Amino acid sequence: MTRELSDPERYSNLWNNESEFLEFHEIYSQLSRMTPAGNVLEFGCGVGNGTRHLSAVREVLSLDSNSHLIKKARNIANESVVIHQCDFFDLTEEDKGVIAKFKPQVIVGWFIGGCGIDIFKHTQEEPNIVTKSKLYREKIEDIIISPDVCLESVNHIHLVNRGTLAEGFSEAEIFTETKKDYDTYVFEKIGFEVVEVKNIDWPREGSEFQYGHAHNPNFAGGVEVPAITSIVAKRVK
Repeated sequence: MTRELSDPERYSNLWNNESEFLEFHEIYSQLSRMTPAGNVLEFGCGVGNGTRHLSAVREVLSLDSNSHLIKKARNIANESVVIHQCDFFDLTEEDKGVIAKFKPQVIVGWFIGGCGIDIFKHTQEEPNIVTKSKLYREKIEDIIISPDVCLESVNHIHLVNRGTLAEGFSEAEIFTETKKDYDTYVFEKIGFEVVEVKNIDWPREGSEFQYGHAHNPNFAGGVEVPAITSIVAKRVK
């Protein structure tokens, strides 16, 4: 049966429940402690849970296109947070000016996603429905490392993804494979390199949020376990 694509409002309600689920399991607080110090440019405010934890010890400029999510996030934001509405895929000169004025030192992209309508709009070249969400995330990662966003003031980039890992792989093996993948396809071209990879348990029991599950070639085979992967990259050039 084909599910109806979520629009921005429906997605905001679905994500609100999932975000509260992650908050209950203290996922955001753990990730915030993994985030390097400095002014944070956040890609996607969600409903504001991650933003709130980041802003406890940092100034945060949070970007999002979904007005329904922004409204929810502003209800729990504090004076250390500025939320700016913009289209990641079509940043205006005003948007770029807001980013430049903020002078971010850290860029954060946690749980990058979007409503079904937006994902399909920006991944029309991908026929496989399962892998559209992955391609959408990769396109936003490309925007994060673009010259208009990753300014000279940026020293760290912190990405967080959900997925599965093959049971039995050591932390060293996971670090090596993740670093190789992200350095090759994301960070080397902008003078960054992965310096830390950490995995934390991804609670799934009780969650009703529907995730796509694209094949992960790095960890194929064996018993797969759900995990949240934190990837921190540092400027080296």
